[in-house]
Amino acid sequence: MTQITQVSDHEQEIIVQLRTLSPEHQRAVIDLIGALQVPATPQESQPELEDDNADIKIGLYQVLGKSELTFEHEGQVIYPLIAEAVNQGKKVVVSFDNVQLITWSFVTKAIGQLYEHFSESQIQSCLQLVDITEEDLEFINHIIQVKKDYLRDPETLNRELTSEELEKLRREEPDNPIFQIVGMFKDDPTFDDMLAYIAEYRRELDEEYFRQLDAEEVDK
Repeated sequence: MTQITQVSDHEQEIIVQLRTLSPEHQRAVIDLIGALQVPATPQESQPELEDDNADIKIGLYQVLGKSELTFEHEGQVIYPLIAEAVNQGKKVVVSFDNVQLITWSFVTKAIGQLYEHFSESQIQSCLQLVDITEEDLEFINHIIQVKKDYLRDPETLNRELTSEELEKLRREEPDNPIFQIVGMFKDDPTFDDMLAYIAEYRRELDEEYFRQLDAEEVDK
């Protein structure tokens, strides 16, 4: 008899993102979902599983099928898997084996989001990053700290930097391309229009992306 399981909000997010992956990598994500499913009937009526408290292992390369993780939507595939494990108090081990590049966008979506929904102690007790270089680990920790600072005081991070603060950041990170161009368009009256155009263009791309997904679903 097939056991009926509840579908969590996190799993629903995963289902939407699954459509962007190849069948092979869809299978990898589905296997992870299976490890995280919650019985629909009361827990006391279910037989105790030997691996009920087993670690959840997520290989980024195995799930996403690429070594350069650059986009938000890729992080959004990983985030619900991690969040579901943390929500259940399970240990989740995320492997960066074969991963050659991670970006701010990917890390913010995959890991930074956790701090919006869970306490720092929950995350630290459940999340373990393995097979990762010291440089990438420092990068992730920096992103996490920025996220925590923002959640603690959004107004402080949204305020405009003084010239002295900006110069200090440039000295500390001379190779950071953001600090090389920041302030360049401060007095450009068309800059806000350009930002609005970019935002609208991104919305159009998102709409086209989901139209394509819907069309592929109809064709199946």
